[in-house]
Amino acid sequence: MLFAHRLKSALICALAVYALIGAGNASAAEDEVFEVRNIAVDVKAETAAEARAQALREAEQKAFKTMLARLTLRQDRQNLPTLSRTDIPGYVRDFSVAQEKASSVRYIARLNYRFKPEPIRELLRAYNVPFAETSSKPMLVLPVFENAASAVLWDEPNPWRLAWQQRDAPDGLVPLIVPIGDLNDIVTIGAADALAGSSLKLATLADRYAATGSIVAHLNLTVDPTTGAEASTITLLRPFDPIPVEARSATLIQLSGEDMPTFMARAVEDTVNRIDDLWKRRNLISNVGTGVMAITVPIGGLTDWLQIKKQLASIGIIRRTEIVLLSREQVRVNVHFAGGAEQLTTALEQANLSLLQESGEWLVMPIGAFQPPKG
Repeated sequence: MLFAHRLKSALICALAVYALIGAGNASAAEDEVFEVRNIAVDVKAETAAEARAQALREAEQKAFKTMLARLTLRQDRQNLPTLSRTDIPGYVRDFSVAQEKASSVRYIARLNYRFKPEPIRELLRAYNVPFAETSSKPMLVLPVFENAASAVLWDEPNPWRLAWQQRDAPDGLVPLIVPIGDLNDIVTIGAADALAGSSLKLATLADRYAATGSIVAHLNLTVDPTTGAEASTITLLRPFDPIPVEARSATLIQLSGEDMPTFMARAVEDTVNRIDDLWKRRNLISNVGTGVMAITVPIGGLTDWLQIKKQLASIGIIRRTEIVLLSREQVRVNVHFAGGAEQLTTALEQANLSLLQESGEWLVMPIGAFQPPKG
């Protein structure tokens, strides 16, 4: 009995120590959300030093603008602050050079910038601009191209899929993956099944790319009867997570002098922004500070808690946690978070954790761990 008591005491002490280790450190997810990568600059000046200095100023401004756009809705961009180049450095944590080339008068580089999360949040709150900072799990995009009543996914020509494949890495909160279209992809699903929303085939393809789900982006190319210009209507389809009817379709008209590749690239960017906005609307953080939720984490031992603690630390909207109770069977925690309960639930899901209520108590456990009773 004495040994068991000492073992229990040692376990509780260990849990307390590990619960406190790392408190106050920025989470990995937060670092990713507030980091902007691959900002390209190409500047000429009278000297290499002048070219580099000017390029760094331009890159910093581009990265800052990209950072604010990532967190906010398109409709709110007009309300974003325009800061001078002397004000922006106060929001920058650090930067690094990914690639660079220099001559006596020219500087070419790609740079990565990390921003300070709390000053960015305070800036957006000061200008009353709603924002989201929860990243989605990766989603698979299937670009179906339809022209003259003929729909293709893998077959050529498919300028719509080509434009998706040629797009640079995304800057938004929803990582999007485009399938390569090899034999395995082709035999898994075709254009007809994609448009029909075949949930099993779409899920199978998503699993192959380690994506959480699939979005079918159906572009129907027609001719605008009033101008004779090409018109593309892009409809988004996603099984199990219905997209609101008003947000499913959008139409773009080809501009005068705009060639097809440029038109398709613009349609891709518009669609990416639309997908990103749909996600942000579900995860906008209110401007009323933080909420608190008491949660219980059932555990089987120290290893279980350390894993879940790591997952909680990866959630950007969780500002801090307070350990209330430690035992061999459970850990009770007060979670301070930005936004509402719906935003917290979504953020937990992205970290592979589920939030459920049982007997008036909120439980957090790994997704799939809770199995309803059979019968």
